[in-house]
Amino acid sequence: MEHNRKFTLHEILTATEASLLWGFERSAVRKAIERGKFEEGEYRKSEGTWLVTYHAMERVFGKIKEEQQ
Repeated sequence: MEHNRKFTLHEILTATEASLLWGFERSAVRKAIERGKFEEGEYRKSEGTWLVTYHAMERVFGKIKEEQQ
């Protein structure tokens, strides 16, 4: 769980931003949140926008495609 860890702004992504970075459709991260793929402290909703940590994205979906090459 990451809920006690402090993050820099570069480690926090909107769900849409994260989806696009990983090459998914815009709603992929939101759907993963709804399906319980992320752990407590790895995501939260702020004023209607889902936020997710970079580390959580790597844990759930693996590294970004460009990083795998």
